[in-house]
Amino acid sequence: MTQQQQIESLQHCLQIPSVNPLDGERDAATFVYDYLTTHEIETEWIEVAPKRICLIATLPASEIAAEPKIIGFSGHLDTVPVQTTGWTKQPFGGEISDGRIYGRGASDMKSGVMAMVNAMIELKDCADRPNHLKLLITSDEENGMTGAKHLTERGDADDLDALLITEPTSGMIGYAQKGVIGIEVTCVGKGAHSSAPQLGKNAIDDLYRVIREVKSDRFTITDNRHPELGPVVASITSIQGGEGPNVIPSNASFYMDIRTIPGFGRLEILEAFAHIEQRLLQEDPTFAMTLRVIKEIPSCETDANAPFLETVARHMETITGHPARRVAIPGGTDGAMFSQANRSFPIAVASFHDFRLAHQVDESIPLSEYLQTIALCKQLALEPLA
Repeated sequence: MTQQQQIESLQHCLQIPSVNPLDGERDAATFVYDYLTTHEIETEWIEVAPKRICLIATLPASEIAAEPKIIGFSGHLDTVPVQTTGWTKQPFGGEISDGRIYGRGASDMKSGVMAMVNAMIELKDCADRPNHLKLLITSDEENGMTGAKHLTERGDADDLDALLITEPTSGMIGYAQKGVIGIEVTCVGKGAHSSAPQLGKNAIDDLYRVIREVKSDRFTITDNRHPELGPVVASITSIQGGEGPNVIPSNASFYMDIRTIPGFGRLEILEAFAHIEQRLLQEDPTFAMTLRVIKEIPSCETDANAPFLETVARHMETITGHPARRVAIPGGTDGAMFSQANRSFPIAVASFHDFRLAHQVDESIPLSEYLQTIALCKQLALEPLA
């Protein structure tokens, strides 16, 4: 396969909208599925939900391989929406200009997906493949990681010995990442006419009391820190309440986005809110609060000195001539879900694509970074896994 063919395949993928939650991944997944199967790569089509498609492609080790391991590669086909103004290139044009390719998903992360796909296709003709290769292409990463969660629950990651996720990392290697817990807190009062507030119970007043507790020193979840990821971060991002301008509100709620760290998650958060509820009930026995977990993505961490990460770092340095720094990343990847598999394995998040251009107007990458990521996948696949 020529470099031109590899570039054209990325162009084609970028020309297919797969905006989450609008278009879904079906059309993009159809292209990738056809591309893989045309090159005789065994590929499974998995419909997680309408328009939400995952693919699993496999390439066995050579018959002469001694004790082959299974290396996983993973990436997602969905993208964030396109800003309505500011683009100087067509968001779904796949245009190439001055050595760069433009389009929504160029950085995050159709380039990473097509790098893995093209590496696997090239490796099919290699007579000496020491490892089994397994490519897990996921859906809905940008919104809830439901594709990776579905594959994990099916057991598709249980046989992996290591996993590379080619999210944009600008040549660094992500070994740890924060998780997300989204909590909806609702206070229940009693409606009444605003001219007689004593006949009701104002849910907004009660919600304010909860918020005051959250903002006080008594709310200790934000005291927790990770040496590299930093502290737990909790932010109230929306508030709703009230039935009308002259009605004492019977319901009020807020949503809190909590970025968690390894060793701290759902149970600790629910316990912290239970303490708030107990304190406020002591002040007012009629206080009523409910909690609902809306979103849950675990944090995860691989030993920064794990042999697999050392191998990834060595190949990246071979390609660029520069050491590959290992970093903890604040954002989330599908690695969070795959880390919940029944078998533990090292996870490296790495590519050469610039993460600063992800989700931006005129999203783009140099084609050289794309070709480097293909080389990384090939070199990693061809080294016997310890």
